[in-house]
Amino acid sequence: MVQRLSLVAIFALLASRVAPAQTFFGPTPYLSTADSPFPVNTPAFVLEDFEDGLLNAPGVAGTGGIVTSTSFSGSIIDSVDADDGVIDGACAGGDSYFGGSATVTFHFDAGVLGGHPRKVGVVWTDGGPNALVTFEAFDSSGVSLGSIVAGNQGDNNYFGTTVDDRFYGVSHAGGIGRITISHNVGGLEVDHLQYELPCGANPATTYCTAKTNSLGCAPQVGASGCPSASSGLPFVISCSQVITNRPGLLFYGYAAAASPFQGGFLCVLPPTVRTPIQSSGGGPPPDTCAGLYAFDMNEWTQGGNDSNLVAGATVYAQYWMRDPASPSTTGLSNALSFTVNP
Repeated sequence: MVQRLSLVAIFALLASRVAPAQTFFGPTPYLSTADSPFPVNTPAFVLEDFEDGLLNAPGVAGTGGIVTSTSFSGSIIDSVDADDGVIDGACAGGDSYFGGSATVTFHFDAGVLGGHPRKVGVVWTDGGPNALVTFEAFDSSGVSLGSIVAGNQGDNNYFGTTVDDRFYGVSHAGGIGRITISHNVGGLEVDHLQYELPCGANPATTYCTAKTNSLGCAPQVGASGCPSASSGLPFVISCSQVITNRPGLLFYGYAAAASPFQGGFLCVLPPTVRTPIQSSGGGPPPDTCAGLYAFDMNEWTQGGNDSNLVAGATVYAQYWMRDPASPSTTGLSNALSFTVNP
């Protein structure tokens, strides 16, 4: 049975549906994206190769290092072999990320990405001879997922050779908040930072216009998690800025609309499917706009409630609620579009 969730309950639910354990990859030789264990060249992944002289991949920030070409030039830069267009044992013409002897950290911003990536990797491209390399990953709460420690790394050549390039990666269905890589000798260079978008190539997006309610607020939909026909993690569609202690419900369909309706806009083309009635909650009177609705769409999908709600289906969803002081006595949020992942 799907129940109304408070804001606190949303986070409790996200935490309680525990993801499987992590899997580490590497160190393994790496000359091009073909050597990655991940499908890097698909729309579900982002590859940061630093070839434009910037760290500008969406939702990621680096600390402890710089893009190498901002301080160095020529053959001392050690990029992934294929980045100069040919695999020939050297790539001094590319770019990389340089951390000196310090630890390099890459942080992933769940607010930008819509969640934390579940697969992350990076390529160690240079260091001192016989370096001891440590790669560590942390979950979305900052708790260590473990590490890989590899000795005898490096070929004692600082001029663009690639025979010693090694891939390090991690997979964790609960999300990866950051990774670090360090070593104990020589200048540290890494390249080909790669990560899976939390919802693959199908992030949820908002559209349409909310109806301003009788308290002057515009109810706004939001989403946490990724829509899936099989994942044990929740995909929670929420609606904030609604009047407290009012019944409402999420309804959805399979085509978008923007038709005038009850003083606002109907953002979903009929026929539509209604989910169970919820209460916006909140304290005693007077009423405020602190009400909240929340609905786990993955639970609904996997519960067999709609035979059309399957992997690959694109869905359009909107909240409707009671607003007795409005001329129509009803309210409407803006809408959310998403595609159900496998």
